[in-house]
Amino acid sequence: MTLTARTGPADRTGSAEPPGETAPWEGRPLTDHWDTVRALVRDAHPRQAKPASGDGDPAGFAPDGELPALDGPLRGYLAAAGTRVTRLPDHRGVRWQLFDHCAVAGSRTAQPDAALLLVARAVQHTRRTGRRIALLAPSSGNLASTLRDALLRAHRYGLVHPDQVRVVALVPAAARHQVADSPLARHSELRRRNPLVVHHGAEPGSVHELAAAYCRAHARALRTGTGTALWYVRDPVEHRAAAALRAFVEQDALGAAPAAGRVHAQTADTGSAVLGHRAGSALAADGAPDAAGPRPLLVQQPRTCGLVLHLLTGSCSREGAPRYRYDAARRLHHQAAGSPDPHFPRTAHHPEEVVEPAFFTRAPGTAPEVSALLRAHGGTGIVVSRYECLARYPSLRALLAPAGVALPADPARLADWSLVMALTGALNAAERGLSAGPEVVVHRTAAHGAADRAPVPGALARYADSADELHAVLTGALDDRRRSR
Repeated sequence: MTLTARTGPADRTGSAEPPGETAPWEGRPLTDHWDTVRALVRDAHPRQAKPASGDGDPAGFAPDGELPALDGPLRGYLAAAGTRVTRLPDHRGVRWQLFDHCAVAGSRTAQPDAALLLVARAVQHTRRTGRRIALLAPSSGNLASTLRDALLRAHRYGLVHPDQVRVVALVPAAARHQVADSPLARHSELRRRNPLVVHHGAEPGSVHELAAAYCRAHARALRTGTGTALWYVRDPVEHRAAAALRAFVEQDALGAAPAAGRVHAQTADTGSAVLGHRAGSALAADGAPDAAGPRPLLVQQPRTCGLVLHLLTGSCSREGAPRYRYDAARRLHHQAAGSPDPHFPRTAHHPEEVVEPAFFTRAPGTAPEVSALLRAHGGTGIVVSRYECLARYPSLRALLAPAGVALPADPARLADWSLVMALTGALNAAERGLSAGPEVVVHRTAAHGAADRAPVPGALARYADSADELHAVLTGALDDRRRSR
């Protein structure tokens, strides 16, 4: 693969300056390294001999891995993605950096990079084939918001007509409040074409089961009746391609890593970002045999800690989790006395509590690959509880303020806990001796304020708890002979 020439800011090495004396580094990694991104996605999805027009199995349809060439409109479209690197105060003699992937003004929900790539890939499909395409995206509320925002940007910059590419976001009921209101909800025709579908399942992850069942039962009839190819989006390569650029950001903003490598702390659901970051490090090193790659520190919550469990026990089963005793007086659960497992919370409100609903995958299929990567490259994982996050919350507000990240004074107004989880996990890991090194990088991938953007009103959403109900919604969205309700 040929690396692109970097068109962003000049390299800056070292981190010797104390916080407050070094200006933050800002860059646009998607546009700076667009040819590398195109190559990563194309290599994962080689072009077929015939255009992927949807003539194969409708249930397994996916477009070729082609992305558009970079031009003026596409550059404007991609400008929604950017990263700011800011020095945080040192902790116990270790340098700390914040990689803020939500730094671009207007990026008020979550890191938009993967969503921008998904929509751009759909755009290129329609350009090549002339066929319409609809993305069926079961996801957390954050990803649903970024996909819907990316589609609006594609309209705004003239990349595609609203009729050609549509997004059907399928979210668990617990995550509906995380889907930001926008013209896709307020404009009646855009709302019909791009419905937000809410699912009341026993588990948040059942949105994936519903999407898979729907494709098996109805994808062929949907394509026959509407002429639209349905792309069921699941753990797409675009997530890994976007995460690969973190290695280039690290290189551009911080220079070469110390010999011991940098610890990269991030919350994780399936670990796709960790896998992508490692692949990007190999590209950024450009064959240098002694280049120090990232040392991942995965941070998870008690309810969905499958990656940490698999790393430690070889299985995602909760049988490998430590036992807790209940303290009725304080209404808290504590690890049993003796030798507590430092990878798990010492104290929690519940042994299987949810800290951030956006993470709902309990047994990710990527677990073996992630475990192998962590073992090979000095990584580890840690689980944090809401109790631990709340205990550190005042100090985290003070820690982040100089970096321009203002956590709300009242934790109840925190709409996304992922950054608080990542920082709590990184600090716990350092203090418990789980991770050691001269430098720690914490990744922020989601915004946090409940007041940043209002959610889509419930009355403007659609609801589906079965494949047949979802078929009625999709038929209404894709059959233009129907009128908006």
